[in-house]
Amino acid sequence: MTDSVVSADDTQNEEKKKKKKGGCLWRIVFWLALLVFIASAAILGYLAWTYWLGQHEYDEIAARAFPNEQTNTLADMVVDWDALRAINPEVVAWVYVPDTIINYPVAHKPGDSQFYLKHNFSNDYGKKYGAEYGCIMLSGENAGDFSDEVNIIYGHHLRNGAMFAPFGDFYENEMFNQHRTIYLLTPQGNYRLETFAVEHVPMTHGSIATPNYATDQEFTEFKEWLVSQSVVTPDPDTSADALAATKLFGFCTCDGEDNTWRYITFAVPAEFVPIEYVGTGEYHGNSDVSGDDVGAVEGTTQDRIDDLR
Repeated sequence: MTDSVVSADDTQNEEKKKKKKGGCLWRIVFWLALLVFIASAAILGYLAWTYWLGQHEYDEIAARAFPNEQTNTLADMVVDWDALRAINPEVVAWVYVPDTIINYPVAHKPGDSQFYLKHNFSNDYGKKYGAEYGCIMLSGENAGDFSDEVNIIYGHHLRNGAMFAPFGDFYENEMFNQHRTIYLLTPQGNYRLETFAVEHVPMTHGSIATPNYATDQEFTEFKEWLVSQSVVTPDPDTSADALAATKLFGFCTCDGEDNTWRYITFAVPAEFVPIEYVGTGEYHGNSDVSGDDVGAVEGTTQDRIDDLR
């Protein structure tokens, strides 16, 4: 009888020990899971904060230097170049695409296409962890006054849709054709650009960013290649303007899915207002000379103004 009682007690004790061990194990699992959740939430919160901080800085710059982006009149798009130069003397342009987040200053470091990948417009180095906005930049191989035949402007493709991420979506015909106009405002004057092609190329395809060609025939062949290899179909078709153009602008960002590939949206000048007439109310022309270079646009604009005097 005594042995039976002892055996029953031993069994109960063993069960209690097992329950205790099981309870301890589940508590450990719970606390580990809670720690992982807190750590993950903290990391996501930090990433969200870096994205917000990066865009907030550029929003503040836009509010100060280019507060009139809602106008669609090229001559009324005034950029405060002095305010921008006070932040970064290497500013060469402002790029704005209506109905997208693209509304940023453009910097240029001659001979260097790497610096602004990791430095923002105020020259702060990007964070080791988190969103790396960098700065929209004109290729270091290009002249800072956009006088080359092919002018390439780079921007990151960020996961929150900022910087040049919209250009990464222009491989879709609908998205491309809804955003055919790009405004590039410079200290020399304001461009209204019209897009005509989107290229999908590996990042090793360096020849697509050649600033100038040795002969007119080589440049013509390059433009023909852009039209024939475009992943989109422009509507309306502006390939004739592209083939006649003597100056091109390319807006480049990474694929997003595969960072070893790039999307480059190409455009030609459709209108130009010299800087001396920007914001003065004295511009009376409408220099729509699609397919011609900016020099011809300037001449046409000046001729019309002279005729009015």
